[in-house]
Amino acid sequence: MQVDLTPAEVFPGDAFMIKVTGVASPGTLRVAADTLKIPMNSCGEGCFTGIGVIHLDSAPGDKKISVTDGQIKSMVNLRVKKPHFPEIHLKLPESKVALSPEDLARVKEEEKRLGSVWPNISGKLYDGTFMMPVPNRVSTGFGVKRIINNKTVSIHRGIDLKGSMGERVMASNRGRVVVTEEFFFGGNTVVIDHGAGIYTIYMHLSGFAVKPGAIVETGEVIGFVGSTGRSTGPHLHLSLKILNITANPLSLIHLSVK
Repeated sequence: MQVDLTPAEVFPGDAFMIKVTGVASPGTLRVAADTLKIPMNSCGEGCFTGIGVIHLDSAPGDKKISVTDGQIKSMVNLRVKKPHFPEIHLKLPESKVALSPEDLARVKEEEKRLGSVWPNISGKLYDGTFMMPVPNRVSTGFGVKRIINNKTVSIHRGIDLKGSMGERVMASNRGRVVVTEEFFFGGNTVVIDHGAGIYTIYMHLSGFAVKPGAIVETGEVIGFVGSTGRSTGPHLHLSLKILNITANPLSLIHLSVK
């Protein structure tokens, strides 16, 4: 049995791919990063691949990945590098920072509903490498710390992509649309389930081009760039969940997925 990790070094919040070849007992194959079980999918006879993620709060050092194939067990190290997330200091009116009791109740209810989506692990739907949903540059990266009025700290748990109002937004990969809804912070939002615990989230859209339940293909138009929700101008906020963990979308897009 041979185990390969791509990449061999990651930052907290990054996705990685594991490939296991020479599997003798597919029915008992188990791959886990600590207690996080990674779903594995066939890539040929005796070959399986899966996509895992390193938690944003992970400390630098070696992370143990265990692979069990029947009576055979292997341990491999994934090196977690020290992150260098930049800080942005902002001055805003308190009315733009503090939420009213009504808005806070709405936000909590929306978080609860979305939180019930991420733990669901369906069969693999994605096909090949993930793509950028708009062909534009990143304006705000993953993990950026926003320090507002010298006290309120928020961590940017996605990436912001430049965009023009009404510009087409494409599905990053094949999957099933599970959410098309307007949220307090994210505005008009589309969520796609790519299977194996992978979800991409597209926020601040001006409109939708798909409905829940639809199977979309890589590159299919799902909506249009907008500035809905808590947004200061037209752009696309792209988020990623892998196995109920927030991940850096660029780390998945940069993977050469089989």
